[in-house]
Amino acid sequence: MAGVPEGPDPFFRLSPVARSEAVCFAVKRGEIVGRFDGNFWRLTPLFRQRFSRPIYPAAPLGSVVSLVQYGCSSLATEAPIGAPMLRMNNLQSDGWDLSELKYIELESDELERYRVEPGDLLFNRTNSKELVGKCEVFSKPGDWVFASYLIRVRLRSEAVIPQFASDFLNTRSGRLQIDRLSRQIIGMSNINAEELKEILLPLPPQARQRELVAAMDAARTARRAKLAEADALLAGVDGFLLDTLGLKPPPKDDRKVFAVQRSAVLAQGRHDPGFHHPRYVEVLKAFLASPFEKRSLGAISPDIVGGATPTKGSAEFYATEGIKFFRILNIKSNDFDLSDLNYIKEEVHQGELKRSQLEENDVLMTITGRVGNAAVVTADLLPANINQHIVRLRIAVRDVSPQYLAVYLNGSVGLALSNRGVTGGTRVALDYGTIKAIQIPVPPPAVQDEIVTEAHRRRQEARRLRAEAEAEWQAAKRWFEEQLLG
Repeated sequence: MAGVPEGPDPFFRLSPVARSEAVCFAVKRGEIVGRFDGNFWRLTPLFRQRFSRPIYPAAPLGSVVSLVQYGCSSLATEAPIGAPMLRMNNLQSDGWDLSELKYIELESDELERYRVEPGDLLFNRTNSKELVGKCEVFSKPGDWVFASYLIRVRLRSEAVIPQFASDFLNTRSGRLQIDRLSRQIIGMSNINAEELKEILLPLPPQARQRELVAAMDAARTARRAKLAEADALLAGVDGFLLDTLGLKPPPKDDRKVFAVQRSAVLAQGRHDPGFHHPRYVEVLKAFLASPFEKRSLGAISPDIVGGATPTKGSAEFYATEGIKFFRILNIKSNDFDLSDLNYIKEEVHQGELKRSQLEENDVLMTITGRVGNAAVVTADLLPANINQHIVRLRIAVRDVSPQYLAVYLNGSVGLALSNRGVTGGTRVALDYGTIKAIQIPVPPPAVQDEIVTEAHRRRQEARRLRAEAEAEWQAAKRWFEEQLLG
C-alpha cells in the first residue's frame, strides 16, 4: 500500500517502560480511581502515550453509539429451524466464519430484539486474551440473531462509519485499549458493555474515514486473494495424489438413514452405523481399484507407539523449555504448529516416556478428536515426545517414504479410511488394532518421490503466499493507525 512506513513497527520503537512489559511497576496512590486491577494500570502508560497527540480528536465509543446490547441467552440447536445465531466461534480473528451455524426459534418480539442489522458491530465479550474484544461489522441481510457472549454496538451513522470503527479497533491501539479495559483471569478475559464505551476512537471527517476504509478494503481484497491462492494450492495436493494413485475422490454423501445387509455387518465384525455408512463403502471400492500394491499400516510400521500423560504432578512433569511435548493441536496436515507448545523435563523424557521418544523421519498421527492428521518429524524438532492422543509410526521397510505416508494419510481417501474405524461418541478415537489395519497403497519409490516433491512445492508456495499476505496486512493496519495517531 502506498504510504506504508518502512522499518520496525512504531510500537516496538517505544521504550520498554512504555511497552509496559515489566512484571513490577508502581502507580501513585492518588491516580487510582475506579479500577484497581494491575493489568489496567500496567497498560495505562502506553495508552496515554499513544493518545497524547492524535492527528484527529478522539472521542469515547459511548459518545457515538445509539445502541449497546448483549445477545440472546436462549439455547440454539444444529437443526436448521428458525434464525441462524451468530456465536463466539463465528467471530474469528480474521473475520466471520459462517461454516458452522446453529439456529434458534424465537417469538416475533424476541426476533426483533436480537435481529442483527447490516452495519452492526459485534464484539466478543469473553474469550481468550487474544480474541476477547475482537470485533467485526456484520453485513449480511436476513433474520440473523446474536448470542449472549457477543455485544452488539450500533453506531450513529452521522458520526462514524462502522467499518472505520472496526478497522481502528483491530489495530494495535485498538487492541491495546481492549486489553487494558478487559478483566484478566487465568486463560480467559472478559469486557462488558460499559467498559466498551470507554474505548477512544479517533474521529476524522467522514470523507477521510471513507478514504481510509477504501484503502483498507483494497488491502483486505489483496490479502484474501493471496490466501485463496494458497488454499487452492494446498487443495490441489489431494487431486494430484489421487490422480497419481489412480483413486477417485470420496463421494459427498451426508445421508442419515441407510440400510446394510446383515452378512456385511457380520463379515466386518463391526455393528456401529458410522462404520457401514455408504460413503465408506464407495471409498473402499475406489481404493481397491488402485493398480498399486496395498499394505496394512501395521506391516509398514510394526511397532506403533502411543504417548502418555505422566501420572506425576504438573510441577514434576512440565518444563519451560527443553523436550518438546506434542499434543493434537501441534500436529497439522503435513506440518507442525509450535505456537502453543508444552515441554517436559529430561527425567520424564528418559523415564516414564522413554518408549515414545521421537526420532527423525518418524510419522506422527492424531488418533482422537481430529483423527488422521499426520506429519513427519524433522531433525530441528528434536528432542521431542508425544501425549496419548498421538501415535508414532516408525517405518520399518525401505520402499515406503515417511513423507509419502504422511501425504497419503492427510489426503481425502486416507482420512476417510482412517476415520471409518473410529469408535466413541463425544470423543472419537482409533484403537491400535484399527490403526494397524489401515490400508496404504504402495507405489514404486519413484512415484512416491514424485508425490512428495509436488506436495512439498505446493506447501512451500502456499506458505510464502500466506506469509506475504500477513506481512502486507499488518503493514496496512500500521499505516491506517499512523494516519490517525501519527
